[in-house]
Amino acid sequence: MKKIVYVILGLLALYLLLALIGPKQVKVERHITINQPLVLVKEKLGDFKFFHDQWSPWSEKDPNMVNAYNGVPGEMGHHYSWSGNKDVGKGEMTLMGYNGDTLIQTLSFAGEGDAKSYFIMKDNTTSTDVTWGMVFPVYFFHRPIMLFMNMDKMVGGDYEKGLSKLKTLLEGMQTVGSASPYDVKEIVWEEKNFVGSKRTKLHASEMQKFFSDNYPKLGADSEKNKLQLLMAPCAIYYSWDDNTKDCEVAAVLCFPKGTGIKGWESHSFPRSKVLMVSHYGPYERIGSAYEAMEKYVDAKGLTLNASIEEYVTDPMSEKDSTKWLTNIYYLLK
Repeated sequence: MKKIVYVILGLLALYLLLALIGPKQVKVERHITINQPLVLVKEKLGDFKFFHDQWSPWSEKDPNMVNAYNGVPGEMGHHYSWSGNKDVGKGEMTLMGYNGDTLIQTLSFAGEGDAKSYFIMKDNTTSTDVTWGMVFPVYFFHRPIMLFMNMDKMVGGDYEKGLSKLKTLLEGMQTVGSASPYDVKEIVWEEKNFVGSKRTKLHASEMQKFFSDNYPKLGADSEKNKLQLLMAPCAIYYSWDDNTKDCEVAAVLCFPKGTGIKGWESHSFPRSKVLMVSHYGPYERIGSAYEAMEKYVDAKGLTLNASIEEYVTDPMSEKDSTKWLTNIYYLLK
């Protein structure tokens, strides 16, 4: 009996020793260069549906996987959950935001804890270096097991396969000035709280001055009040006349629900379905993106509430107008 106790104690001591020397965290990274500009790569990496439908190395392992998406692709809070067979398991991902050109996500596996997933993007003007990585902590009593598991080899192969597929997809896409159609997406938009100018009737020729007068002041008040900004600067178009070029517009910023700024108007929109399209290039060419939206609306028989333009790229910091990204949203009734 004593021998059995000694053996058990010896095994326990060995396990504790291995736990002390085992890895406290595991990190996996893979790299690739994609011959497309940063603005396109960044947009696609922030879209979970595009990830699952087009280039995820795990989607083909379970064609019957159940998926759900929430939030706006590319924006903080965009969420994806899945449930599938033993090869893919059950879990969820949330886009937490950007640190420069690094996209940061949380990755949670049911019953297996949380990990940090990220994409580091390096702009080479006409190409983009992409690093796909994951870091997760290893709890004390799990560390001995990790000494005998090569996670880099197990996960790295999937990362390589996914990045290779992503490269092929993106390099096959046409960019600004091409004849390829815009990709119109139907998404569910959570309740939005915009704060900014009053609804103002303008002619198109007055819009540049209108935005120049409002955005700097609005941005300064936002910083003064230390408010959390949820989107890039936006313009809400309540009406637009193609013939006269007259419109009713508000220059706004998006903040968490309940946030307001003294001296500025609030513009709120409830949770609803929204059409979204991304335009790359100077603002004067944005009409083709609207044409794509209008064709989609007519084909589907939809009714619009308002349209919103989100000016993702700051023209003051990026002088090359071919790199400007503007997201257009059609709010549906």
